[in-house]
This record gives sequence, C-alpha cells and structure tokens, in this order.
Amino acid sequence: MLSILKLLKNERIITEADYYFAKFIDEKQQSENYSAEIKNLAVFLAALCHFNYQQGHTCLKLNNSVLYSAFGLLKNNNKIITDIQEKINYLAVTEWETALSQHIAFSSTPLTKIAPFVFQFNTLYFYRTWQDEYRVASYFIQNFSENNNESIEKLSKKLPHFNQYNEKDIAEKLAIYFPQSYSSLAEGETHHWQKIAVAVAVRQPFCLITGGPGTGKTTTVAKLLLVLQSLHQNQLQIKLVAPTGKASARLTESIENSLVDLQKRENIVIDPELKTSIPTKAETIHRLLGVRYFEDSTKYNAQNPLQIDVLVVDEASMIDLSLMAKLLQALKPNTKLILLGDKDQLSSVEAGAVLAEMGYFSLQGYSNDLVNYIQYTTGEILMATAEGNPIRDCLCNLVVSRRFGNKPYIGKLANAINQCQAKESWHLFSEHLSQVTSDKALEIELKNFDNLYDKRSQEKQYHKKCLEWIVKSAVENYQEYLRLIQHIQENKLPIQDNIQQIFKAFNKVRFLTALRVGEFGSENLNQLIAERLRQKGLVTFNQTRDWYVGKPIIINQNDSSVGLYNGDIGLYLTEVDISGKVKGRFWFENGKSELASRLPSNDPAFAMTVHKSQGSEFAHTFLILPLEPNPVLTKELVYTGVTRAKEKITIFSKQSIWESAVRKQTERQSGLGALLDRLY
Repeated sequence: MLSILKLLKNERIITEADYYFAKFIDEKQQSENYSAEIKNLAVFLAALCHFNYQQGHTCLKLNNSVLYSAFGLLKNNNKIITDIQEKINYLAVTEWETALSQHIAFSSTPLTKIAPFVFQFNTLYFYRTWQDEYRVASYFIQNFSENNNESIEKLSKKLPHFNQYNEKDIAEKLAIYFPQSYSSLAEGETHHWQKIAVAVAVRQPFCLITGGPGTGKTTTVAKLLLVLQSLHQNQLQIKLVAPTGKASARLTESIENSLVDLQKRENIVIDPELKTSIPTKAETIHRLLGVRYFEDSTKYNAQNPLQIDVLVVDEASMIDLSLMAKLLQALKPNTKLILLGDKDQLSSVEAGAVLAEMGYFSLQGYSNDLVNYIQYTTGEILMATAEGNPIRDCLCNLVVSRRFGNKPYIGKLANAINQCQAKESWHLFSEHLSQVTSDKALEIELKNFDNLYDKRSQEKQYHKKCLEWIVKSAVENYQEYLRLIQHIQENKLPIQDNIQQIFKAFNKVRFLTALRVGEFGSENLNQLIAERLRQKGLVTFNQTRDWYVGKPIIINQNDSSVGLYNGDIGLYLTEVDISGKVKGRFWFENGKSELASRLPSNDPAFAMTVHKSQGSEFAHTFLILPLEPNPVLTKELVYTGVTRAKEKITIFSKQSIWESAVRKQTERQSGLGALLDRLY
C-alpha cells in the first residue's frame, strides 16, 4: 500500500504529510500479528483520513463511494482503484470497521478504548476530532435537552443569573427597543425577525443568529444586550469576541455605531447608566481564552471557566471545530451564548463547519411552546411544527438585507451566487452595464479574461496579459492612499493625527484572490503590484520583502505580548523624532504602532485571500479568480468575496471558471448534526 501512496505523493495527488503519516502508522503496526490486507487497510485509511482532514472535513464518511472518490482525483484512475482493492483483498466498505476491530490504531468505543482513529456511525475520525465534536454536541445536550417545552420560569431555576423576569417583563422591554414607529416591514420581509431573534435569545441559554451582510445582526445584538441589562439592573458581565483581530475591530465599530443609530435614527432613549453597561470593545476568542500556542491549552477551560454572564461571538462561520470546543468548555453552565454569522459564507480554514451544521435545524421550524411565547412577547404569529430537534428553538435567521438598499445590483449578484445561479449571475454584469447612466455609478463590474484570449497567442502570453490587467488596475486604485502618505511625509505631519485618514483611504480598495500560491495567488500578485508601484515612483525599495513607506501587511498569528492578532492590517510609515532621526514602524487602524522586528508572522496585503478578508468590508472590492479550475473555487468563496464590497465589486474571471465556481457548493463531511440528533 505504501508504494501506491508514494506514487500518489510523487504525482502530487496527496501531500508528503499524508504519506508520512500513513508510513508512521505502518511502522507502529509491524510488530503486531495482522494479516497483509488488514495492515494495508489501516495504512490506506490513515492516509485518506489525514487527506480529508486537510480538506476541512472532520470525519470520513464510509459510504459505497468512499473508495472511488478517495483523494479527490482518483475517480477516473481505475488502475489505482483496482490496485488499492487488491491490496485490501477486496474488503467491502461495510466490513472495514469489523476488520479493524482488534487493530491498535482503531477503536469503535472511544469512551473506553482510546486510539488514534475512531469508528462512529459509519464514519471514521481522528480521536481528537471526534472528542471535539462530542464535546460541542455535549454542550448543547446539557443545556437544552431538558429545556425543551419548558416555560421561562422553569428555565430560570436552572439559570440563576436569568431569574429576574417573566414574559410580561420581556414584552415590555421589547416594546421599548422596537417601537411602533419603526415597526414597518422591509420589502420582502414577512415578520419582524430582528424582534423575534431578541425574544428568542432572551429566553434561551444559547441562540444562533444568522443572516447575510446588512440584515442587522449587530443591531439586533445591541438591542438584545440593552434588553438583558435592563432586565438585570445593569449587573450582567458581558463580553464581545470574534475569531480574528480584524473581525473583532469590526464588531467593536458595529456595536458602537448601532448604539448611536438607535438613539439618532430610531429616537430610542437609552439611559446613560444602561448604555455604559453595554460593552463596545471586542477582543479575539484566543485572547479571551488565553490560548497557549505551544502547549495547545488555554488559561480558561472546564476547570477554570470564564466569569461572564453573556458571551457574544461574531463571525461564527470562521470558527473551526477545535476552537469551538475550547470555547464551549470554558463557559459556565449559566452563561448565555449568542453566536452571530452568515451561514452562506466560507467555513473555517481549519476542519469543521459548525455554523452550517447548526443552521440545518432551522429548517424544522419552531415548537408550539416557542411560537406561543413569541406571539405573547412580540405579537408575531408564526406556524409551529410538532416534531423537531429542540435546538431548532435556539436559531434565528434574518432574511432581508438593508446594506445594499442603494446598491441593489451587489445584492442581486450575491443572491444569485447564493442560489447557484451560474449563468444568471454572469449575465447580471451586462444587464447592469446597460442601465448605467452618467448620474448612476457602476456597482458590479466584469473584467472578462476571455476578451484577452487570442488563438494566435501562446498560453503563456495570455496569462501574462491577464496578470498585467490586474496589476495595472491595482496601481491605479492604490495611488490615492500612497499619495496621501507622501503628502503627510513631505509636510512632516504627525502620523498619530492622520492615521485614521490614511487607513480610510487604504480601505477604499482591496484586491482579493481565491488562491494564496500560484500565478494568480496573493503571494505572486503582491510582488507584481509592489514592483509596478515602485516603477511608478509611488513606493521605494530594493527588494519587495523590504520594509518601505506605505507597505501594507496582514498579521497571520495572534501574539498577545505585542497586542496583535490574526487579521490585523498594518502600514509601514516613517517619522522624524525629536533628535532629527527618521524612524519607521508599522501602524494599525486602532492607532497602535509597533517596530517591524517585534511583529508576529505576516504577509504583504495589497492582495489577500478571500479567507483572510472575512470580517472585513471595503468600498471597492476586486475579486480575482484563476484561469484554471481549482478545488477551492466554490459558490461560498465567490459569495464571500462579493459581499466584502460596500459600493462596488469588480470581478476578474473567465466565464467558464465563474460559472463552475458558482455551481459548486462546499460539502464538508461532519457528524455534528447527526450526533446531535442521535444524542437527543
């Protein structure tokens, strides 16, 4: 079997890590008295499980197609499939668990026999991944299995921090923050889902609030926190967190803006003491937990839980299974958890799709008990469904976006992508272009790579033309912030006083790529863009890796010692000190600055991957898709890229690549949803 895996490694179908992990398992089993087919099966599954985990799957589903779809690229390679079948003596998939029941590396009873691999319900896990999934499921079971159909008074007895109110109190508070004067439904809205979401979140120990950009998730949470604090005489300890530094900064900004808007736009009077009890400063999940990277442990855990009453977690789609397990373990039994996210966005970079798995239960509708409670507290009349998992009563989906009200075509494009409408979404570009007038700005713009193709040209020349188109556009659009920096430097203006203005100019534009490596990946594009900016005299350096004035970077890892976190964006700027020396350092949006030598791992940020852009938004976003098919190209990636735009989105793509990506949905193998159903 190792010879087959080595061939796959040499052909770059699997990685070296996949191969050497399988080799490690083979070495460990050599002293055991197993048959050749059992040893071969163990080695094959070790490589396949490792490969799947690297693709973001938490488990390997052992169905009839598992062998024919192994490693993604074996579908049409009948010889390799036959070779693998011969090595395992044509054992049927249904026999694999029994065949490995006595193997030292496999277990079907993980609570009593700990082994590297776990068989559960026709799936195969790494033990640690199974453990994380079991812990996440256990959290919800412990919090909700006994609460189904309970009244809020009964629930309050289990959650002593939340025992000071009844349904009448809730209705009165909701009426304050959802006044009649602002109760008209938005176009396409059938119910006041923001009000319903607050009512549900007040009642339940946990609530997942999902919705696309502009559906009002943060406004909903601001009202929720006001309701909770007013019910508890401003005594609740509340924390706001997000997965990355950038996302936490956005959450901070959004909560602050929401509180201001409630007073100015909706004329809601907020008591000053109540307002000060609402936290507006968000932090990263890693910082909240006190993650110790080298030990893979956290300061706060089941033995040392966080002393908070309410935890709000934004951008929950970015949280992988392992981090979610750590977070839930660190909560006290009576901590109320509020998760926010867009279930249609990209899942986490690491394995897991917790938000998508949880969101599945929203299709089951609400129980009769919750529907009655919602009608009493909000006046909204919903249809109840008799059967369903209790977790359905903890989910709310906000459906109408207000963000694209004056930019309807960005919203139309996002919706078409979300519904996998490949041809329709492509035709929206020409439809919008035909309607643009001198007094109406372009919202969605297409740079069609097909227009650059010439049959007489070589493929290499075609690729070069496409890259040149991107780089030229980047140079044109990044000039504003670079010229602003030049003006500030030439006039010796203090950076501290102008840093917000600089970042405002820089954040007007961002180039997003589907890939990190390769011709159209962020690494190559950053080099090409920097070099062209140098040629234009907008930046000065000897090597693109040098620190130079105006250089943007994105932080790749959390480092609490310097207060910088994954996703933070910095700009290198110089200033003359009191002694007359020119000194340079990186400045960040929050006004913090740091010496280049003290920065954690980082990359240039003229171009960044769509994954890295989650939690951000830019006035004008450019999305670049490669010229060749790639497994990462999915409708979730395209949707996430498009919805980073506030005013305009420009797409660089071929029609075939665009349509292929929009048709393809991400399918992560996970057992969380099935486990929740089984445990209930």
